[in-house]
Amino acid sequence: MEIKSGLTLKRRVIKQQKINSIYKDSTEQRRVSFIPINKRVLELADKIDFQIFSADKKTHMSLFLQADSVIDQEKKSKLKHIEKVFTLESQKEKYNNFLEKHIQDILKNSTLSLDEKTDIIYEASTDLTKQLYSNPDSLRNSKLAQNIINPVLETVLHNEDTISSYLKIIEYDYYTHTHSLNVSVYALCLGAELQLKKERLTALGKAALLHDIGKSRIDPKIVNKKGALTDDEYETMKKHPDYGYILAKKYNITDKDILDGIKHHHEKIDGLGYPNHLKKDQLGLFPRVISVCDVFDALTTQRSYKKAMHSYDALMLMKTNMNSHFDNNILNSFIKMLHP
Repeated sequence: MEIKSGLTLKRRVIKQQKINSIYKDSTEQRRVSFIPINKRVLELADKIDFQIFSADKKTHMSLFLQADSVIDQEKKSKLKHIEKVFTLESQKEKYNNFLEKHIQDILKNSTLSLDEKTDIIYEASTDLTKQLYSNPDSLRNSKLAQNIINPVLETVLHNEDTISSYLKIIEYDYYTHTHSLNVSVYALCLGAELQLKKERLTALGKAALLHDIGKSRIDPKIVNKKGALTDDEYETMKKHPDYGYILAKKYNITDKDILDGIKHHHEKIDGLGYPNHLKKDQLGLFPRVISVCDVFDALTTQRSYKKAMHSYDALMLMKTNMNSHFDNNILNSFIKMLHP
């Protein structure tokens, strides 16, 4: 199958950086940490339960809105002229809960273009996915994963150009949580290309989002190692699909396809994958889809020890040198999706 070289991935880096600053309130001066928040989501709110700050100087913050306040028209107008807004790191959980609730409302905003909607959804989903992967033992993770997937799925179902919009903004640097979000976006778009029904697309998106959750059970020194793993380290890393399966069961996920996608996303059609060396017809649809999306994102993502491959080169490598690893029909559908 011929692979065209017309696709260029224009990705931007989203970093949840901490900013230390002196915040002076009415009673005391104290040093606290701030995190940036998405002001575009704030415009959709009636009431917030966390404080919002703006930077008046490089290392100083001023209170923009107190907690338990309503964002009225005056505040909305002022937000347009503020480049960045922040909240206290200590109020991060409240902000994430707010995001989880209001990310669903972005699709209803008729003033936003598709590119703007996908941009806001992806940025908000990045923060929520980081929360999910930072708290692997939380029993809420199944519901949180569902709430992350829903707005992405809705854009996929109702817009033919969704994949093009997401490709412009998908995170370029590798982190486990951004990689997992990227894989879920690709998987949802690919599942739609394969004409899966909404219920199965939802399950596929959840499996893809949680496919690497088992890495939380692996020593971070191995997961984040710069360079090639030793044989022993690789054997340890190969346990993450089983760990992920156990965590998913802990979240009370009973859907066999979701569990299958998490446990077997590193299996290969030729039987040389892991953990169970399944091949061909032994592999369900979800592992076949996730494996294609997983490898493509890994190849086209930059890490400390390697540069990102161009999408054309990554697809060519997958189509030639790695062809025996994938379901050929699904790989061809993925290529068609990226190069319509």
